[in-house]
Amino acid sequence: MLETVFRTENIFCLFGLLFGGVGSLLLVPLAKRLARICDCIDRPDGERKLHPYPVAYFGGLAILAGFVISALALSFFVMGTVPRQIAVLVIGGIAICFIGAIDDMISLRPLVKFLLQIGVSLFSALFGGAIEYVNFFGHTIEFGVFSVPITVLWMVLIINAVNLIDGLDGLAGGVTALESMTLMLTALLMGNVVAAIASAALCGAILGFLPYNVNRATIFMGDAGAMLIGYAMASISVFGLFKAQALFSIVVPAFIFALPILDTVIAFFRRLLRGQSPFTADHAHIHHKLMDSGLSAGKSVLAIYAASAVFCLASVLFSRYTLIAILMGVLAVVFLKLLQYRSIIFGKKGANDGTELLEKEESR
Repeated sequence: MLETVFRTENIFCLFGLLFGGVGSLLLVPLAKRLARICDCIDRPDGERKLHPYPVAYFGGLAILAGFVISALALSFFVMGTVPRQIAVLVIGGIAICFIGAIDDMISLRPLVKFLLQIGVSLFSALFGGAIEYVNFFGHTIEFGVFSVPITVLWMVLIINAVNLIDGLDGLAGGVTALESMTLMLTALLMGNVVAAIASAALCGAILGFLPYNVNRATIFMGDAGAMLIGYAMASISVFGLFKAQALFSIVVPAFIFALPILDTVIAFFRRLLRGQSPFTADHAHIHHKLMDSGLSAGKSVLAIYAASAVFCLASVLFSRYTLIAILMGVLAVVFLKLLQYRSIIFGKKGANDGTELLEKEESR
């Protein structure tokens, strides 16, 4: 038992969490100062931006620094070199983070940002590896010439899924910390050391940022952070989970990212059905629905944390307890729906004057 707990790769991942966490924790104050110098501040406007005071962006730059420092240091320490996947992940992560930072400063047009996301994702698919096949309940599906386009589609989906869920203090950070932790645990179970190192570094960097971002936030991760985290998790899933020869190579990442993916897909079709551009921002995401039901911002975040944790646990259990895992996923969705319609079901609605709606502007 103790030998399993204290395996070398487990200890390395603990160090990865520590390095990433300390790195981003110490660098957030510097990111705040840089945001003020660049005047990259999210100011309340009484309409969409309801936080009570100006909040700096550039939290994503601190997450980037913590992640890169931890991933590179741990790679050298464990393997004596930087694996190709880590090198591509770092280069692509820096690129996508700075695209997001530019968007935080000057608000890029949605189509321009979308095309840039495709460009970075294409770089990763070509040089870091693509999803060549998936294994679905024992049946292998080969993608052949479609492997790169499918990989790019998957990565852009996850990048935007994280970006869309970044609407309340601590929401995206907490959810992605759970997801990246699950990626790390799954990679360790699979024996994929490279994916485990990358996941540990990312999770640590997010955790180091969270103390500054929970209610009430003193800094936002911005598109720089959301796009970086989405890109990194998508990349790790590509060269980690999708390479599994087991029946769950496609199901596990679907479970891990279930809530952000559902929110994004629903938002996409909702906007199309309304005759709107899929890039048009609205106030109908999961967290908006929960707050419309009367939940405070803090309680809405905790509810989504709980549902995300259930999905993540289900992804770990899926290979051995398939039916239980599926049931857990269904119950997580039912739980959120009950909260969303609680005023109808229970005949009451909690007070919500909007003062706790600490949203960043959704530039998506």
